[in-house]
Amino acid sequence: MTPGGAQSPKGEMPLPTWGREERLPAFLEKYGYLTEQTAKAPAPTRFSNAVREFQWVSQLPISGVLDQATLRQMTRPRCGVADADSHSSWTERIRVLFPGPRAQMSRKKRFARPGNNKWYKQHLSYRLVNWPEHLPESAVRGAVRAAFQVWSNVSALEFWEAPSTGPADIRLTFFQGDHNDGLDNAFDGPGGALAHAFLPRRGEAHFDRDERWSLSRRRGRNLFVVLAHEIGHTLGLAHSPAPRALMAPYYKRLGRDALLSWDDVLAVQRLYGKPLGRSVATQLPGKLFTDFEAWDLHSSQVKHPDIQGPKYCHYSFDAITVDGQQRLSIFKGSHFWEVAADGNVSEPRPLQDRWPGLPPNIEAAAVSLEDGDFYFFKGTSPGAAEKMEAPRGKCPA
Repeated sequence: MTPGGAQSPKGEMPLPTWGREERLPAFLEKYGYLTEQTAKAPAPTRFSNAVREFQWVSQLPISGVLDQATLRQMTRPRCGVADADSHSSWTERIRVLFPGPRAQMSRKKRFARPGNNKWYKQHLSYRLVNWPEHLPESAVRGAVRAAFQVWSNVSALEFWEAPSTGPADIRLTFFQGDHNDGLDNAFDGPGGALAHAFLPRRGEAHFDRDERWSLSRRRGRNLFVVLAHEIGHTLGLAHSPAPRALMAPYYKRLGRDALLSWDDVLAVQRLYGKPLGRSVATQLPGKLFTDFEAWDLHSSQVKHPDIQGPKYCHYSFDAITVDGQQRLSIFKGSHFWEVAADGNVSEPRPLQDRWPGLPPNIEAAAVSLEDGDFYFFKGTSPGAAEKMEAPRGKCPA
């Protein structure tokens, strides 16, 4: 099986054709898997390690071998930003969440720790420099506003659109081909790299004008999703290996699940904190979604239609925990939800059903990766908090 497109075993779909064999190492170099830091290792080891890292970021079985699934993944449309900081950023978040020996659940890091790439203010301006000619300007501006709001809803950041003249912190621009960002960042037409962005404080996100951009869930590349992803980069977020994360490197279709995963929320809150004056804000997976197709695309204001069924909205929760299997428990008042790693969510359940004696409106919660025990906190300050351990789902008397 070669990068040039080998024959597949009988009954399997043909592998993607890369053309020349040197294109595969070029792909791994472009996206940060073959670097100067790995140059001292023997070539076969370097290549195998790079493939393993790519498989880890892409949530594929880790083998270090260029199998059919790995080659196909490399041909999917994606963000043009390198994945080099994904592993170190993920490991750092896991250590913050789960201190202790189990925090080493991630494989040994190959990449250097990312720099302190963040904005040192919470009010940021943006400007839409141009937009796809086939989409109404008002529709694109509505998508841009909503994409920034995705991040302001779960962090202490606030965004406002700057006037057409004068400075702006973040600029969104559509380009074709080579646009003076270097040959590695030249756009490649439909497919491939859809867009790329720069970490703070350059404040630029560029989008391939040759893509068939759409605000539909069913046709073309959904511009809203790609906008929200690239804005994440302009805020300092690296790519995420978490299942269903918006900041995963590969294009995510707009579905009926929440756009942000728990890892997206943790990443932006680690840089900028939680929403000011309120508890953790997030979207409940499986229940809430953004329906751009039902919006009035010709209005200067984004309007939500009066339709039946789930609509885009935001909930404020008391606490959220994540266990070793990436399952969420979300607490609000006297109820909680459980969210599986695939995004399926339970109906709200009373706290008393699982933790008899646990009071409502807890202030913080944590779950042990060692044994699955829950710890709840409530009090006017951390020093005055009452800790309650709930082994195996039971609250001690």
